[in-house]
Amino acid sequence: MAKVLIIAGELSGDIFASGLIKYIKKIKPEAMYYAMGGENLKSEGAELIAGIDDLAVMGFTEVICKIKTIKRVLKNVSNWIRLNKPDVIILVDFPSFNFKIAKLSHKLKIPVVYFIPPKIWASRYKRINFIKKYIKFVIVIFPFELEIYKKAGIEAYYFGNPLYELEYKQEMQTKERSRNYPVISFLPGSRKTELKYHANRIVKSLQLIKSAYKDAFFIFPFRKGIDSSPVLHVLKKKNIPQDWYIITDSVNDALVLSDIIVAASGTASLEAGFYKKPVIIVYYLNFLTYLIAKVLVRIKYIGLINIMANKLVIPELIESKFTPQNVFMEIDKILRDDSYKNSITDEISNVISTLKTHVNPLEASANLIYDKTLKNV
Repeated sequence: MAKVLIIAGELSGDIFASGLIKYIKKIKPEAMYYAMGGENLKSEGAELIAGIDDLAVMGFTEVICKIKTIKRVLKNVSNWIRLNKPDVIILVDFPSFNFKIAKLSHKLKIPVVYFIPPKIWASRYKRINFIKKYIKFVIVIFPFELEIYKKAGIEAYYFGNPLYELEYKQEMQTKERSRNYPVISFLPGSRKTELKYHANRIVKSLQLIKSAYKDAFFIFPFRKGIDSSPVLHVLKKKNIPQDWYIITDSVNDALVLSDIIVAASGTASLEAGFYKKPVIIVYYLNFLTYLIAKVLVRIKYIGLINIMANKLVIPELIESKFTPQNVFMEIDKILRDDSYKNSITDEISNVISTLKTHVNPLEASANLIYDKTLKNV
């Protein structure tokens, strides 16, 4: 019986991986599916060999603090692979961990597919040499990535962005309620370190907005599995009245209802762009991590919308620029200046339209993985 192992190290990867497994199972239901992941993969029927609760960290210094946990999980997963020898291993993002798995799998002659390979175009481009040596083929989620990998002689495919399928089409089917007060959603991140650094700044921003817009309402969408306690702690510490905000696990509904979306850089900032609303990107790192990142990063912008557009489409308030005053100023400008607001949303729509394809990215990826690795197993 065929064995499939899929490895995701954080919530966004767990969501994409579960969609991928869903479609592979439709083609090969008799196979056995195993995963390092979270609740999404588990609910899709994959047997978890390791969880991701303590692995989702961002930044160099933050990884050091988790090194013992990461090493322990890596050892357990590696031992499982040696013992069970799956027929294919699918890696989803999470490169520092997954590169070690790829090297071991190559040694054991197990084919490795990389779904959402590392952003080599942003930093550490030399990783492409590792990918060329140890990965059978990659499936990318941005159209500009395809040429980068193919130029390096790597077998690469692009079927679209899975977020477009998972979020954008849902948004198109959702009706927005009519109202006459501003609603602002804050997506402060999914990792504990992000929430730790962002919570205080976001709540102070909320206070400034409320002082100028008395009827403003705030939404904090957290997907299931994300610990929202750092934000709740600051809200309570600052004595923020509970009728000012709501915390929900329905990201789709929150973003549809919002007039403005303030999102931590990363997947959330791209996701927010699907809703044709003004987006403000915020991010704050441990200072040492920030200094290291400045040396390694090869791109001008941090937000995926801006990276794809190759210009500043939406405001980026990063590190020292991420202050409550600056967040308020951007929100105030959007609420007061319709032409400014419309210019942002028009540019966002133009960027998002480039992700549209005529296939379901997850289904097409599943078909490819089956054809190239599982068809004859």
